[in-house]
Amino acid sequence: MRNRFLLFIAAALPTLATDLPPAIPTGPVTYDSVSYDNQEFETGSVKPALTPSAPAYIETPSSSAGERGYVNLNAYTSNYQVRGMGFTDNYTQYGYSSVSGSYTFPNRNLFGLGLQQRIGGEYGVIWDASDILGDAPLLRFDYAIGKEIFPNLIAEVGYEAQYGGMEGFMARANGDCPHRFAENVNAGLRFDDRQRGFFGHALCGLGFQGLTGLFFDFEAGYRFAHLIHVGNWGSDVEVSLGMAPSFSYWGSGVEGVDAYRIKVALPLFTQNGRVGHDGRFYVKPWASTAWSGSNARKIDRNFSDGPIDHFQFTVGVDCGWKF
Repeated sequence: MRNRFLLFIAAALPTLATDLPPAIPTGPVTYDSVSYDNQEFETGSVKPALTPSAPAYIETPSSSAGERGYVNLNAYTSNYQVRGMGFTDNYTQYGYSSVSGSYTFPNRNLFGLGLQQRIGGEYGVIWDASDILGDAPLLRFDYAIGKEIFPNLIAEVGYEAQYGGMEGFMARANGDCPHRFAENVNAGLRFDDRQRGFFGHALCGLGFQGLTGLFFDFEAGYRFAHLIHVGNWGSDVEVSLGMAPSFSYWGSGVEGVDAYRIKVALPLFTQNGRVGHDGRFYVKPWASTAWSGSNARKIDRNFSDGPIDHFQFTVGVDCGWKF
């Protein structure tokens, strides 16, 4: 029996040898060209199981990404206001219009720190030449250095100079500047997440010429996307809440809240993408309601006719071009 088993093993060895691994080659190893064509995944129904998906906030960059600036025409605003605080009809009666713009320089890595430079300006007209504010135009210039510190969140520090308007009038009325001229330095945060819909800003300014003191402006809002559709046109709906405190900015002892406000805007868009959203042109009608804060009565005590309006409902239309 043992002899038969040994003969069986000897006969089977050649067959088993065919399944052994090939001999390791000697000398240099060459490779054929490799194709990375993934057409089978693009056209087929099966996708690679290990393909990762990027977080949503990476897929939608900051609102300023890819855009260097804008030109905005405020075609009409029914009341002239500063951070929600407005004047009575004795000071401005027929509303306000302006042209403003902003430009961010191409080099967004200033000093190798990822900093960007931005300039802006505004020319505005208060529609009543017979009133105190309407007999001079509003001119504004600002310069800022900023950095995107988180996705969709930009921090800036800057300088602003303004002639005319409420700041210029108050500077001259307080006796600090005979030429309606005011200057300030400021720091702020701007946030706009187009995918999730949240937006807002926080601003702190320090006046050092014409008006001296601190002022703040806070706003937080939410954008309901694609809420209205009429034919080829549609509209988002933006709802925001704002508050503007100040401390000795409008005069000695004037410390508290200038105004509270609620704003509803309807940014329009077309289905072909030319207007709104990713289009270069935009149109935004809006309406706001503003109430004066504790500073209104303190400012009124310095003027016999009480310049601050304690409640205002304002409508306006903005349109412009992004580039």
